[in-house]
Order: sequence, then structure tokens, then C-alpha cells
Amino acid sequence: MIATWMFSAALFTLLLGVAAHCAESALRALGRQGRWAWLAALGAAIAWPALAPWIREMLPTSGSVHTFATSMPSISVVPMRLPAPVPWTQRLDGVILVLWGVATLVMIARLIRAIVLLARVRRQAAPQTIDGVPVLLSTDVGPAVIGVVSPRVLFPESLLELDAPHRRLVLEHEQEHCRARDPWFVLISSMALALVPWNLPLWWIARRARLALEIDCDARVLAANADVNGYGKLLMLISQRQTTMALSPMLAASPSQLERRIIAMRASRMPRRTLRVAIAVAGAIIAAGAACASRISDRVAGPSVASAVPLRAAPATGKEPYFEFQVEQQVRQIPATGNLRYPDSLRHANVEGEVLAQFVIDQFGQYEPGTFKSLASTHPLFTEAVSAALPNMRFYPAQVGGKNVRQLVQQPFTFSLSHDATTPRPKAVPPAKTAYIEFGIDKEAQQVPGTGQVQYPPSLRAAGVSGEVLAQFVVEQDGKIMEGSLKILRSSDPLFTEAVREALPALRFEPATVEGKAVKQLMQMPFTFSLTAGGAEVLQRPGTRPQPGTRSPD
Repeated sequence: MIATWMFSAALFTLLLGVAAHCAESALRALGRQGRWAWLAALGAAIAWPALAPWIREMLPTSGSVHTFATSMPSISVVPMRLPAPVPWTQRLDGVILVLWGVATLVMIARLIRAIVLLARVRRQAAPQTIDGVPVLLSTDVGPAVIGVVSPRVLFPESLLELDAPHRRLVLEHEQEHCRARDPWFVLISSMALALVPWNLPLWWIARRARLALEIDCDARVLAANADVNGYGKLLMLISQRQTTMALSPMLAASPSQLERRIIAMRASRMPRRTLRVAIAVAGAIIAAGAACASRISDRVAGPSVASAVPLRAAPATGKEPYFEFQVEQQVRQIPATGNLRYPDSLRHANVEGEVLAQFVIDQFGQYEPGTFKSLASTHPLFTEAVSAALPNMRFYPAQVGGKNVRQLVQQPFTFSLSHDATTPRPKAVPPAKTAYIEFGIDKEAQQVPGTGQVQYPPSLRAAGVSGEVLAQFVVEQDGKIMEGSLKILRSSDPLFTEAVREALPALRFEPATVEGKAVKQLMQMPFTFSLTAGGAEVLQRPGTRPQPGTRSPD
């Protein structure tokens, strides 16, 4: 949901701003410039949400072989429900995107207008030299720096009446802005705000960064032994006469910031305080750590592998993907899509292998970035090859009730040199090494009736508590459950989970087959603990997709 991502991005930005505020305090106490803390926060707030999904995709995943019991992410406990045919969150996302686009267009138009006005002022200003400094003399605008590639000092005629020492202070301040390339920052920050105008903490960071630029510039001017009191009076004088102008660092750009600048000038004369620096550094570390916490940064970066796994057996909001057994028509790959390349080094070394991949296919039949996970892999290079090919693969999307839906897919890819030495063939992984997925077999495993009966926990039955457990496990060729393969995907109570764990060793299946040969199969099986008028019962349903028109028991 776009609104959730926007809230997470704003919270991420706010925490970065708090860290920058603490870092600036530490830098000021050490006599250093404070602009870098705010510039770093601004850059991270813009770059991380934009680049993190691609960075996550480029990072190599582990190539070691994992068991199914440890490789699947844990799932939050939410009761099973049927999906809503038209989730309201999708309509809300559309409205938010439209409003975002309109606001961005308005901000871009405002930015272009400001640039045009600055160009007009620059053309109308007369070149002149004041106290040995080349400037552009304007009638009423300034003092300011105008231009980005070749910045010039804009000096108003009203300040010509100042005495020479004060004029030199004004000119020195604006020249410092030019030397520090501050116009570039003003332009970039304005563009960033135009792209994400809804991010209110980013506006605060940009404003504080602009103030930090001015305080740093004041400090460099005062370092030349200028009088603090006289300089402060000069700032107040100019703030009363100055005409502000967008996109230009000015000597007193905003009267509301004038008090802070004067306080900062006097604070710079205070002795260093070790405790003050330590507290500020600690605050910056805590805030930055909170911003980088997985719960916040992962939401900002987009859906992670863990978040790609559904929180409900059948999503009611349209946000969570479906399991394979919940859809009426499963995802099918479109032939000849996805350039799955055999790693050259492994091909030359005659190394074969396989990757069992998990990922989400959206309702448009495309791979959803950030959802790839390697459940089992014989070599990291094979894992990287699959990860690189997925974005170019296309699929026929899964369907429920005739509507396209997102599906969590587990698909094996075998890299074999026996038939084609250049292009690996995605197919079912050999049974000796891992388990088949439901759509990769001819006949699915079927439970032998009367085996592995699950007992209703007496305490929950007496309390009138019903619930369910969604279990995942591997059925071996002999029909037994593979030891250590059990994974509880969802459970409404730990006692229900324990009841299923105790019953599974006695559960027996007719094994899955491929071309008449028994093979392993990865299964997902729901167990419903239900209280009826006749007593308590446990419904054990095979992990196959429901037929159209049927309904899972409540």
C-alpha cells in the first residue's frame, strides 16, 4: 500500500533529521561546520527509498543448501478469510498516486518559474566592481548569489551607502557562498522537495540545512577577526531592507532564522564541552540506528522476502500474495521469457546444480522486485543467475474468481550441461536432492485416511476456543514426512501447533509421482480445529488449491 510506504519513508526521514540535528550540535561544539550532517541526512532520505530495491536485488544471496524447516520466513497469526474481490486499498493507492503526481507537477512548475525569474534578474542587473569584487548591481534584489554553474554576487544599490568595512563583510559573505558551491545545494534540495512534496520531514531537513549553510558561512566570515556585535547589527539591518528571492543563498534569507544565526555566532565563542559532545554523538547514533532498523528501512526499501510471504492464508486486503493451493489457476511462465544464463565459470568447469527459488508474481504476470529468496542452492553463481533473470521473465498471472491476483511462487531451476551447455533449463529439481513443488509433478501426494489423527487440546476445547494451523513439510518417496522439514506458517494458538507436531510423525501419504516414479513433494496443509454442536473435530485438508465454487470451512 502506497500510504504505508509513504508513512515509513516520512518516519525514516524524521529519524534521519533527528540524527542530523544531534550530529550538528556535536560538530558545532568541536568548532566544525555543521552543514555536512544535514546534507548527509537529505541525501540518505532521497537516495535510500529510490535505490534500495535495486541494491537489494543486486546483492548476492546465500548459495548454501537450506532445509525447508529453516529457510521459510515466519508468518504472523491471522485467521483465514476469503479474499475481497476489489480491495479498497488499490483504489486508495490510485488516488494517492494521482495527488502525488499533481503536487509534483505544481512544485516543478513553481521551480521553473523561479529559475526564469532569476534569469530575468541576472539579465537586468548591471556588471560592476565594488571594493575590487566583480558583482551584478541590482535595483532592489539582494544581496544574494545568483546562478549555479557560474555564480555571481548580486548586490543591491541600497547597500552602496554602507561604509567600506561593512560592504566588504557583505561581499565576503556572498563570496563564501560561491566558494562553497552553496547554489548547487539549494537547487538540488528544491528538486528533491518537488519530487516528494508529501514528505514533511524532508522540508524540515531542507530548511535546517539551509540554515546550517548560512551559519557556516557566518563562521568563516567571523574567522577573519570580524566583530561579532557589528556583524550581528549588519545582519539585522540587511534583513529589514532585503527582498528575498527563491533559489539564492542570501545574507539574511529569512528573518525567522536571524535570531538562530546570531545565537550560533555567540555560541561559537563558548568553550568546548566534552559532555555536550558525547550526548550529541550518542543521540545521533541512537536516531540513525532507529532509522536503519529493519522494520523501518525494509518498509521504505519496498517488500522484502519476509514481507512477501502472506500474513493471511487468503488475503482480505489485496496486499498479501496467495499461496499456490489458494488460487484457482496457478502462475505459469510464458515460454522464451527471461534470459537465464549459465554462469561461464561453472560451465567451463562442468559444474551442474540447481536453485529452489521463492518469489512473488503480481497480477500483471511480472516478478515483484525485492521478493526473491533462494530456499536451496548448490552454488552462489547459480543463485545470482536466477536472480538476474527473474525481472525479465513473464508469467500468466494466478486467478481467483476470474480476477488476476498476486501469488507466492516456489520454482526450481536446474542448470544442466547434458542437453544445452549455454542455457540452463528450469525444471523440477531431482528428487534425490530436494522436493518437488505441486505444479512440477504428475500426481500429488495424498494422505492415507486414518493416519496421523490430530487430537484437540483439552484445555482449548473446554474453553470453547477454535482455530487453525497451516503447516508446511516435505513428503518423502516412502510417504513419510521428512524429519526436520516441518515449518509452521501460521497458527492461532501454540497448543494447536503442538497438537499438529505430535500427530505428524504418524501421518502417511501416497507419495507424489513424476513419470510414474515416486518423488519428494513440498506440501502446505491446513488443520482446522472446529467446535460443532456434536463436539470438537479437527479438519485435515490436503494442501491443494480449492476448486471453483468451494469454500474453506470456517
